[in-house]
Amino acid sequence: MLLIKRFSPYLTGVLIFVCFLLMVFLPTLIWFLFALVNLYLVLTVLLFSDQKFDTEILKYFLTPFLLFWSVFLFFLFLENPFAKLGVALVSSFLITVYLDQLFFYRFMYERYQAKALENLSLYLAIIITFFVSSSLFGFYIFLHAPRSLLLVGILALNIALNYYVFWILKTNFWESLPFIAVLSLVSFETFYVMTFLPTSFAVNGAILAVLYYLALGMIRYHFLQRLEFAVIRRHLIIGLIILISVVATARWT
Repeated sequence: MLLIKRFSPYLTGVLIFVCFLLMVFLPTLIWFLFALVNLYLVLTVLLFSDQKFDTEILKYFLTPFLLFWSVFLFFLFLENPFAKLGVALVSSFLITVYLDQLFFYRFMYERYQAKALENLSLYLAIIITFFVSSSLFGFYIFLHAPRSLLLVGILALNIALNYYVFWILKTNFWESLPFIAVLSLVSFETFYVMTFLPTSFAVNGAILAVLYYLALGMIRYHFLQRLEFAVIRRHLIIGLIILISVVATARWT
């Protein structure tokens, strides 16, 4: 059984990539393949929790579920098949790496790299923010979905994602609650303002993800009691470089 658990992260990554590949060439099967991956992830949760739902393990699996769902939504708005394959390959790889570290954390802790899941979860939260916000902007721009409904969606996602991030950082809930509220509110307001910008859905998502990276990174160092001027400067420089690159190469219509 341990051998099956050991190889399950790689099987998961392969299955997700193959399903995305089939979505490109057999789009009529897209919802069947989406359901298939979700069922497999549920079975993987059971496998990692020894055939019973373990609340802690279920929380750790929030990342691969959200990443797959967010990539799937983003996938719907991509037209270039090579871009689709690139996104599929990257997301499958990231899920594999995350589950691999979760296996070591759960079953071979002596080989687990300290803070690996925490670091991965933070970076994946930023990536999830990009894919979900880009997809919601896509629904607004291309399908004219009600803005109010999308605002509810981005608010619900941010509350869940921020709660999860602070949980995995092992912070006290009541200590982190003001940060969860402020982060969620700022993301909500930023999303609303950006619905008025004449940019593409991916550019809007990238801007929102960069702002989330800046806020989340500095809050993390605050809880680690290592928030110094050098840390703030580094985050601002990286964030500004990415923002300027995105804005400078964006198409304004």
